[in-house]
Order: sequence, then structure tokens, then C-alpha cells
Amino acid sequence: MEKHEIDRQAKWLHIKYDGEDRDDECVNELSIYQNADESELQVLVSNIDFDNISHDNTFALTKEDAKVLIEYLKDWINCELLGHK
Repeated sequence: MEKHEIDRQAKWLHIKYDGEDRDDECVNELSIYQNADESELQVLVSNIDFDNISHDNTFALTKEDAKVLIEYLKDWINCELLGHK
């Protein structure tokens, strides 16, 4: 696997990262998908251990949560673009 992979298909977004120096050097994956009724996003964070066993955590985001997250990410990106830390 490449160090960083992003795959978007229909209602799914997958982001994989292999070899985290600050973590445990195991593959991590973030998957986000829309519920069938599109009322929430399901967020799945997976960490594959050294024995190739996946440890998963899930979280649901409402549309209101997503709006706040968008603003948070915009602030982070804009701060980085402006050279602020």
C-alpha cells in the first residue's frame, strides 16, 4: 500500500495511511459513509495491528455536527495557508 490513499465511491470516502511514525507504524483507515436516509454520516476509524487484526471505532455525525466540523477544518486550512500556528 502507498503511504497515503484516498478513495471516494458514491456515498463512501476511504482514507488509508500506512506507517505512522508518531503512532504504532500500523495501517490506519478512516471510512465515512452516509446512512440510507442520509440523516447522518457514519465514521469508522480502523487500526490494523501487527497480527493483521482490525480494531474499529464508530461515530455518527449529524448534519449539524458536519457544519461545525467544516468550519473547524476551514479555520485549520486557512491558518496553515496564512502561516499561523
